[in-house]
Amino acid sequence: MKISEIRLYHLSAPLEEPIGNALIFFPNRQTLLVEIVAGGRSGWGEAWVAPATAAAMIEGQLAHHLIGQDPTHIRALWQAMREANEGDGIMTAISAVDMALHDLTARAYGIPLSSLLGGARRDKVLAYASGPFFKPGGHPYRDFEREIDGYLSEGFRALKLRSGFNPTDDVAAAFAARRQIGNEADLMIDFNQSCTAPRSISTAALMEEARLLWVEEPVTPTDLQGYRLAARQIETAIAGGEAIMNPAGFLPFLADGCMDILQPDIAICGGLTGVGQVVALAQMHNRPVIPHVWGSTVNFHAALHLLSTLPRHRAGGQQPFPYLEYDVGPNPLLELAGRPKVNADGTVSLPEGPGLGIELDASVLEPYVVSRKIISE
Repeated sequence: MKISEIRLYHLSAPLEEPIGNALIFFPNRQTLLVEIVAGGRSGWGEAWVAPATAAAMIEGQLAHHLIGQDPTHIRALWQAMREANEGDGIMTAISAVDMALHDLTARAYGIPLSSLLGGARRDKVLAYASGPFFKPGGHPYRDFEREIDGYLSEGFRALKLRSGFNPTDDVAAAFAARRQIGNEADLMIDFNQSCTAPRSISTAALMEEARLLWVEEPVTPTDLQGYRLAARQIETAIAGGEAIMNPAGFLPFLADGCMDILQPDIAICGGLTGVGQVVALAQMHNRPVIPHVWGSTVNFHAALHLLSTLPRHRAGGQQPFPYLEYDVGPNPLLELAGRPKVNADGTVSLPEGPGLGIELDASVLEPYVVSRKIISE
């Protein structure tokens, strides 16, 4: 079995109303889906950061390492792509290719992706609602109560608020959410890189009685000193790492003990091969990994399969980690294979089919295709 084609689909799904956080608003949802074809089978991967750039990198810098090669030689291909390209900017493109190779290989073997990753330890994973999001025009928190009611009715037992608007309203929103979800659910907040360390520290201190499970991205991703300061003074666990492209980028945070929960994104940090390296580092330092999940159903299901294989980690939540980030904002790209269902116990079940366990084809993508490219011999 040899790779015969690489098909690139740049997708964009406009939203009725922009959504965002304290740093940025999104008028649409965009991603690059990568379909790798070999032996009459396809595997799917994703790069949602700068999709047009990732597509150009795959065509210009990665494709010649792949066409004609055995797709099951995943690690060898990953190393070849990594060694031939300097810098971490290539990692989103490698991530998409690596994800697709994993999906294709598992499909070729007729097994779920979780089996290829070493075997599932659980057949369902507790999901947390990643939302509500800020709204433009008027108060950004104005729909939080209504939207949280919706998440609870869907079955979610944990949620992560966007925060960082201003300390007074941030604190009020956290306490309102805690009252609304009750004492038996988990509550987290995400500053989305929007604050300085002193502001994150002072705001988190005022939120202590809301019993937060973690505080996410209290400072910008490269501010190691800020993470150190936050970790020393914030009582709640510190989470971060979604913007780190190189698995080795987690090492300084682990060495300093200033990141309690590691959140690599499979579509950013080298795919399942790269995030597998982060998992190994995390286990050496007794830290849980909870992948950041954004983009489409492809990245979502890749994270779900990976999480099914990770060990239990007791870190203060209502249940032991791992948890699955479920983007609850409006997102047609999450629904390309049907919206993932939340069970009555707040979990999402692992698909039983081969590979990612979802079926995609070009016709499903068509309404959102901005551009496409087929690369072949």
